Amino acid sequence: MESVGPARQTPGQAQLALMVLSAVVWGLFGFHVVIFAGSTLAELGQAVIPSSAPFWVPWWDMDHPLSGVYMSVMLAIASAALWRYLRFKGVERAALPIGKLTAAILGSVVAAVLIDQFVWETISLVTTSLGADDTLLGERDDYTYALTPAHLPGEIFWTVFTAPVFEEMTFRGLLLGCLLARGWHPGLAVTVTAAAFASTHGQYYLPGLLSVFTAGLLFGWLRLASRGLAAPLLAHMTLNAWAVYQDWAGLAQA
Repeated sequence: MESVGPARQTPGQAQLALMVLSAVVWGLFGFHVVIFAGSTLAELGQAVIPSSAPFWVPWWDMDHPLSGVYMSVMLAIASAALWRYLRFKGVERAALPIGKLTAAILGSVVAAVLIDQFVWETISLVTTSLGADDTLLGERDDYTYALTPAHLPGEIFWTVFTAPVFEEMTFRGLLLGCLLARGWHPGLAVTVTAAAFASTHGQYYLPGLLSVFTAGLLFGWLRLASRGLAAPLLAHMTLNAWAVYQDWAGLAQA
């Protein structure tokens, strides 16, 4: 496992250790900033050019087929902005290392995906065995929206690509990197990062939050084992792709 002590720190790691506030803001509030920025842009666009109102509908209406495309664009912009910010601070290499993708690491990615699915199945079994409503295994009502085949492109780009990239940059990159650079024990740093990661997924009930927390632990472990973000990003994308497949398989059956 990776453990960065003060004596071994590079200049980038030393600077990264000082960026606690930045790590917390980007990790816990980064997505909300994306939503606020998109909403502000939509409001300004409609105010300046009233006739453009139909163009902004997908931002306000998640049932619109292009809503996922709009969110993907905003998350891509946010990821680019974070990279530029870290580069400006001179910590992009310390915060966003690529890491190794050896055969052993790829095997660990597969293992992490399987473990997460096993944990989710266990959580689902326990939840239903306690007589809980099946809706607890899904998203809260105010986060759900209609799915149609026209949503598929945006759903794929948003869920499988841009969201994992932004979240891995903020949590396993900036936040976890900052804690490790400060000399935190790797296990504690991964646990705190996983908890922060789960706290940003308010669309889920407790069973879903536990699953996201577990995924965060696994992604953090992959970050330590591979010394970079490529492995946790690959696992994150795979799990999200599986979730999209399950949603669309259910839609096809319906």
